[in-house]
Amino acid sequence: MPGPYSGLVTETQEAQDPIKESAAAESATTGTEHASPQPGLVALWVLSASAVLSLAGVVFSLYRLTGMADGLDDTGVMLLANSLFSPIIVAAFAGAVAGVVTPRLLRGPQRAMTALGFTVIGLAAGAVAYTSFAVDASIALVLALVLLGSAVVGGLFALPRRSVTVVAGLSATLLLLGLMFARGLFESATSVSLFSDPLDQYGALGRTLPFIAGLACGVCAFLYLRKKKAGVKLLGHLLAGAIPGAIWLVSTVIAQIGVEVLLGVGLDEVSPLDNAFLALSFQWQYNGSMTAMFAGAFCAVLAFGLLLPKTAKPKAANRS
Repeated sequence: MPGPYSGLVTETQEAQDPIKESAAAESATTGTEHASPQPGLVALWVLSASAVLSLAGVVFSLYRLTGMADGLDDTGVMLLANSLFSPIIVAAFAGAVAGVVTPRLLRGPQRAMTALGFTVIGLAAGAVAYTSFAVDASIALVLALVLLGSAVVGGLFALPRRSVTVVAGLSATLLLLGLMFARGLFESATSVSLFSDPLDQYGALGRTLPFIAGLACGVCAFLYLRKKKAGVKLLGHLLAGAIPGAIWLVSTVIAQIGVEVLLGVGLDEVSPLDNAFLALSFQWQYNGSMTAMFAGAFCAVLAFGLLLPKTAKPKAANRS
């Protein structure tokens, strides 16, 4: 026999059903978001090994090139200033890689682990640089702080939560570093400057080759995202394609600041010829980095629009 409150109980249960259904839907949606594709272990291992080896190699090469047992003379300081860009961009790349890898190794808030990763790699690079040039304490301190700052600034690129996009951009950055290394080998073997030849009156090489490098980086970022099937939209492809050129650009800014401080500490006076050479070099670095950033972003977005299959819209949505 139904009680006086049976109808009320039934109505209450029916009213709670939509709440349960919405909660289930929210939990399913949350589970789908957490199950979004993550960077593969192979890519992370390759980036980590490349970052550590390239950073160690570039600091060692810098010491072999400019290090002196009794300290740096004026020529050594000027040579160090002209060679400072390479360790800076590699340190920025290593900081970004450490920021991506550390949250996968240690448990904790993603942003905190990212900051821990690029800070540790920056401190390690700075300590090695300071130890290598400890004969000149002031120059060693400047070099250590420059590499620490480069790793920290580079690590900021690892802050976005969609780590697949960041890893795609860092894979393209590794390609850019490989192209820069190949350029250095070619120039040292042939004594021909490809990217920054002062005799290149029309600037054709200085504009064309960074553009080609940017296109290659954009293709690399797009192919990685396509292979991962991460569902990254237009903005993600734009970011991934622009990361190599952006790292190049911020490294140029840091290099210009670091060179000014280094010359102020190590030299009493800089000759007009050296000033002109540094100004020409930085002008090319700025032009090349912005060209590569634009070309990489443009190529990745263009590939996203032309090469990815379009998602079919439901018929109900089309009728409405």
